[in-house]
Amino acid sequence: MHKFIMLCLLFCSITTWANDDFVPPFVANYTLYTAGLPIGQGTRRLFTKDERWIFESKSHATGVLAAIRDDKIEEVTEFTVTATEVRPLNYEFHQIGSKKQKHVHIKFDWNTLIAKNIADSPWEVALLDDTLDSLLYQVVIMRDLQQGKRELAYRIADRAKIKMYAAEFQGEDVVTTGIGKLETLRYHYDSPDGKRHTTLWCAPKLHYLVVQVEHDEKGLLIKTVLDSVTGL
Repeated sequence: MHKFIMLCLLFCSITTWANDDFVPPFVANYTLYTAGLPIGQGTRRLFTKDERWIFESKSHATGVLAAIRDDKIEEVTEFTVTATEVRPLNYEFHQIGSKKQKHVHIKFDWNTLIAKNIADSPWEVALLDDTLDSLLYQVVIMRDLQQGKRELAYRIADRAKIKMYAAEFQGEDVVTTGIGKLETLRYHYDSPDGKRHTTLWCAPKLHYLVVQVEHDEKGLLIKTVLDSVTGL
């Protein structure tokens, strides 16, 4: 169960500011709950540096969970954006503070069309033109919804495979967040093995930022709620 909770803590060539269709830089803060109790806090930040985009996610255990495991998770993707495509360049995942450390570092080579993990257990996989990483697709969802798309499906390089993530549109809801009530679009995803179920609420007012998530695995429900946001 502890491993599952920690997983829930995760939750062209030149970048151009003239691309109005992409997501503006922002910082968003979240709290994670289970059974109504806070168990973690997280921050997500999108910004540019040296003509590239960077999206990072940092989270740590709090409350009851912190008394058991003082885990910290840091995840970051570096990528480029043009009017027609978004391409990951580097993706890193680091889980520290627990007995079992985990590190992933994927380098994307778009000349050879190969993605390689060079950390821990190395692997490589052939790339398709629209392949993303496990963090970047969550920004691309925001861009696609802003452009009017409603069918969300993405190829993701993960664990020596190209996996498909497809979320189904289920309707509209009003959800309560740390910045008040927000109108949202609700999307749902079931894992291929049927063991994990995830629901996302994306707010049009905030460039379709995910403002609430419910993740259910083996009957354990983790809820993530937006506390504050700047830049959107």
